[in-house]
Amino acid sequence: MEDRKIFIVAGLGFGDEGKGTITDFLSKIYDAKLVCRYNGGPQAAHYVKRNDGILHCFAQYGSGTFWGARTYLCEKVLIDPVRFGDETIALQYKGVRHPLWLVTVDPDCLVVTPLHSIVNRMLELSRGKKKHGSCGFGVGEAVNDGRNYGEMALRMRDLLNKETLWTKLDFLWRMKIDIAEQIASEHKENSAIMELLKELKDKNNVERLASFYYKVAKGLIIKKISNEEISGNIIFEGAQGVLLDEERGFCPHITHSRTTFENATEIIKSMGLSGKIIKIGVIRVYATRHGAGPFVTYDAGLSKKIPEIYNTINTWQGEFRIGWFDLVATRYALEVAGGVDLVAMTNLDRMKFKKVKVCVGYRYAGKDRKLLNQFFDLSEDEKIITRIKKPEKATKKHQERLTKFLKKCEPVYRKVDKTEYIKYLEKELNVKIGIVSYGPTAEDKIELKPLL
Repeated sequence: MEDRKIFIVAGLGFGDEGKGTITDFLSKIYDAKLVCRYNGGPQAAHYVKRNDGILHCFAQYGSGTFWGARTYLCEKVLIDPVRFGDETIALQYKGVRHPLWLVTVDPDCLVVTPLHSIVNRMLELSRGKKKHGSCGFGVGEAVNDGRNYGEMALRMRDLLNKETLWTKLDFLWRMKIDIAEQIASEHKENSAIMELLKELKDKNNVERLASFYYKVAKGLIIKKISNEEISGNIIFEGAQGVLLDEERGFCPHITHSRTTFENATEIIKSMGLSGKIIKIGVIRVYATRHGAGPFVTYDAGLSKKIPEIYNTINTWQGEFRIGWFDLVATRYALEVAGGVDLVAMTNLDRMKFKKVKVCVGYRYAGKDRKLLNQFFDLSEDEKIITRIKKPEKATKKHQERLTKFLKKCEPVYRKVDKTEYIKYLEKELNVKIGIVSYGPTAEDKIELKPLL
């Protein structure tokens, strides 16, 4: 289908840019027949509000569901059957008839279990003040299983066979106990860690999960989708943000998946999909971060002036931080992502200032400047960082060093008149801002430039 449009939606920040609400908008105006989730898992939180006031946080379902778009959970997505079941019930309550009929799950999707979540939380607690910023859902643990355990890693296809399901769950349970006991042995004084270990060692875990998962699987369509089965326009909806990418993000405060367009383009090729691909990068009119890690433009005062509506303080990610727009970080995200066809900007209704500040550079406040040139471009007088360099090969060691430098950086601001803000960002980022959002519903979005 050469006239088909394939939209790929990715966030250009630390997540929470508004990917869900933009997917909802695209689903409406381009009558999308399918939304493919191409990375992440149950930790995604894409809030969509209908015009009648009904609000839903899309985690596993695609954010085009309210417009009748089907959901395809691609092979690189992780599924938590418990949370998936909860979301299904929530959608039914909100008026979506037979939500399960709208979903197809790839058999190769890894399964996230409460066993993964417990070990994930024990690890995060063991880090003390050096927390990574995990959501505590166990997604990273499940990803590691896929890389370390080979055929013994639990995937959605295994839920269809009782014997295989029980065998793999039993294997995972024993492996997680081994890891958890090692963590607990070094933190015996931590009551929260010891309580989680006790929960994990419950002998009924395997039987209880196996029974529930088998029932869930019987109600699902678990198969691969091919090009021949799809008609109409398609949206690939990403999770998290490019600055959390597992290879190019600021390690160790990253997610365990590729958050650029890479996963989506690989899946499009493997599915044999034809059509015009439009890459959309989503940004907020201001910067945000939920979880630990460097955030150069964080401003506690701004956080009070425009408090977050949906994301709140929680045990694992801590406070939701807000700051001014960061040109340096966004340019890096654009380069890492390989560029975009256009940008969608959200939350313009919340920026109620006549003049806004934009971060145009960083001032390094640390003492050791010897290696700065390896990670950044500097101004002629070498006082201001103007660009984060993208290394030819991103290693964990390189990204960890970059993170240490960023934690000692301070923002250099320029004030911009709000009426000139969009044109200013288009010029500075060398992008087209094609969609602007002045509120949570599809009706609050404006298409400034033709997407096609």
